[in-house]
Amino acid sequence: MKKRGQRRNPVRERKQPKLSLTRPLESLLSRPPSLKQHPQIHASSNNILQSDSSKLSSTAADASDFGSTEILSQDFFCTLDYITPECQNLFVDFDANKEHISCPASPEKLKTVKSRRLKQDGSFVKSPASMLDHQQAVELANDTNYVNENKTGKTAATALDNGPNYVPKSAIALRCRVMPPPCLKNPYIKDAVEMDVDPFGSWRTKCSGYLSASAGAESMSRYCTDFQEIEQIGNGNFSHVYKVLKRIDGCLYAVKRSTKQLCLDTERRKALMEVQALAALGFHENIVAYHTSWFENEQLYIQMELCDYSLSSYNTSCSLTEEEVLEVFLQIARALQYIHAGGIAHLDVKPENIYVKNGGYKLGDFGCATLLDNSLPIEEGDARYMPQEILNEKYDHLDKVDIFSLGVSIYELLRGSSLPDAVHQLLREGKLPLLPSNSLQLQNLIKLMVDPDPTRRPSARELVKNPIFTRIL
Repeated sequence: MKKRGQRRNPVRERKQPKLSLTRPLESLLSRPPSLKQHPQIHASSNNILQSDSSKLSSTAADASDFGSTEILSQDFFCTLDYITPECQNLFVDFDANKEHISCPASPEKLKTVKSRRLKQDGSFVKSPASMLDHQQAVELANDTNYVNENKTGKTAATALDNGPNYVPKSAIALRCRVMPPPCLKNPYIKDAVEMDVDPFGSWRTKCSGYLSASAGAESMSRYCTDFQEIEQIGNGNFSHVYKVLKRIDGCLYAVKRSTKQLCLDTERRKALMEVQALAALGFHENIVAYHTSWFENEQLYIQMELCDYSLSSYNTSCSLTEEEVLEVFLQIARALQYIHAGGIAHLDVKPENIYVKNGGYKLGDFGCATLLDNSLPIEEGDARYMPQEILNEKYDHLDKVDIFSLGVSIYELLRGSSLPDAVHQLLREGKLPLLPSNSLQLQNLIKLMVDPDPTRRPSARELVKNPIFTRIL
């Protein structure tokens, strides 16, 4: 046994907190591990345990000399590393007389690569249990076998390339489809609720351009889900009109869809002017009925009443009699009276926007509708049916603009063909070429409607009360 002065105790060098030993060491040494299960190595194990016990007793004696306030090193409590053998029959061929027998090797920990997640700054986060040294981390970063090539690899590469705030296009497209439309004030309704907010305005800007290219657009389409498209019945510069069958009620409707995507807020608000005007007017027997509208893939859809045809297509096939023209005249005049009473001007009255259904005539296409008080932007309709003051950008008498357009339309229906540009210019000057086959009373009324001075033109109410319509009443 070595003397106390010749041995340096590592406990004093570490300067750890001092604890007292409450359990005697002899009690730990008096219980050797049981080896009765292997009698062939019992004698060898006893020799090893006696040798180790003498060493531990010597160490314990040294430790007891320091007093109860000293703490022993963790190495003091270490015993032999008995490792569970990989094979249960390992001790069958064990020979106790042989020396320097190698202990069975511990199984090596598999170097499996765990999934790594990304921080917001694009760097990888390592779990404490899988921390590697710098060289291994570099090799791991260069190795792409741990990533799924079809999904995870592409997603991680895309996220790193697009920065920390990258959002997948599919997520943006889905967010836009479930996004409610903006809550806008209807300018055509008097005493309307003062609400003009769009809490999703920033999202709509991000959504522009994603919806058309996103996969599975038709699977989430309200138009494709609720309607069965039959044929296209109208084509314009800003929209197409389709004849559709609504699946849930089995009725036919006309759906008007904008031709271009309305990505900007100003474009959407401009397109909604027609919807708001129709909704504000409500139902009238001489106005094409409005049902509902919605945005889809940045396009505006308007579900409306389906009519048989418009007078522009009928005008090219056959001409109308004077009594039939008077019927059109009276019903559209009633529609204008109702519209003007609501403070709205149509600004696009022409045979193409006069529709026929079940023998009645209806005014449609309110894409240029505005308020009579000039509080809204003014967009003129077909220039061929516009008076001179509109072409000169004078908007003081917008209701009389509709009267002029109706007069030109009635004159065209009486003639039975479209008017050349020279005749349109004569009508703007108040010069009406006579029609020998029609009554002078009707032609004089039309001449009064196209007077160059808008204040001299009759109002819609005065037209409805004109005695000329007693012929058809």
